[in-house]
Amino acid sequence: MSDYVIGIDGGGTRARAFAAGRNMEALYEASGGGVGLSSLPVQRVQENLSRLLGACFASDSLSQSRCRCVCLGAAGAGRAAARDALAGMLRQAAGPVPVYVTHDGAGALAGGIEAGSGILLSSGTGSICYARNARGETWRTGGWGHIMGDEGSGYDVGRKMLRAAVRAADGRDAPTQLTGMVLEHWRLRELDQVVEAVYSGEKGKSEIADLAPLCELAYQRGDRAALRITREAAGSLAELAAAAAKRLWPPKEPVSCVCAGGLLENAPNLRKHFKEALEKKRPGVQLASKLHSAEWGCAALAWEKVGAEEKNR
Repeated sequence: MSDYVIGIDGGGTRARAFAAGRNMEALYEASGGGVGLSSLPVQRVQENLSRLLGACFASDSLSQSRCRCVCLGAAGAGRAAARDALAGMLRQAAGPVPVYVTHDGAGALAGGIEAGSGILLSSGTGSICYARNARGETWRTGGWGHIMGDEGSGYDVGRKMLRAAVRAADGRDAPTQLTGMVLEHWRLRELDQVVEAVYSGEKGKSEIADLAPLCELAYQRGDRAALRITREAAGSLAELAAAAAKRLWPPKEPVSCVCAGGLLENAPNLRKHFKEALEKKRPGVQLASKLHSAEWGCAALAWEKVGAEEKNR
């Protein structure tokens, strides 16, 4: 059995692992619960990491003794305190295997953009934008969490859906299909139960973010509230990408932008409005297809870490 590394893309609600050999050939893939410290209890994050790595090491195609490094690209790990906490939990889950923790955008950039130069915009439970130019300069916009930021994210869209429902109930806005969709999705009968579920903590950040795909469906059915929410989210995401482009590239210089995250990847109307808004805010930024997954990128970073350590011996 040959040496390998494991890359983990750790989102707020979902984590995906990719085991790769030295030539980046896929050896094993697995998925599990999220690792977002801002949305999950520490014990839950530890359990999710342990289960995910446990599934990898239990695979017939992998042996823990041949794993050279585990790299976790995690939401919130751009902050030192969160990065240190996650590193401790990852060490506990990985045992004797060396670990490396970085922010979630590092793996997404390494996997998604050719030569690692361009813009990576991610919108899932939260939202964040990372950019790197040919000189190696980097910049981040967004990623401030669901209270201070996360504009255009799944949580942002879900929260606005709830607001649209209560505004319609008050008569401040026209009725919206979003009300019935939320009730059906959460298996509730009336809006008062939604209020109770949200404020009691039964439905938290993850559950509210999970409502976002329903906005795309309502948009397709012609719902005006869904159209407004989609356009607002697209505009917010375009602001993130445009700000990063203005920081690292001259005006109108061509720049590739890759979209990632569950919301952007699965909402064609959101992407359409995002493209339109971005063209107005920063001409020259062109949407590009993602080359590889973020977990693939984290595995590539793990091999870089191994190579650097071998060189220094």
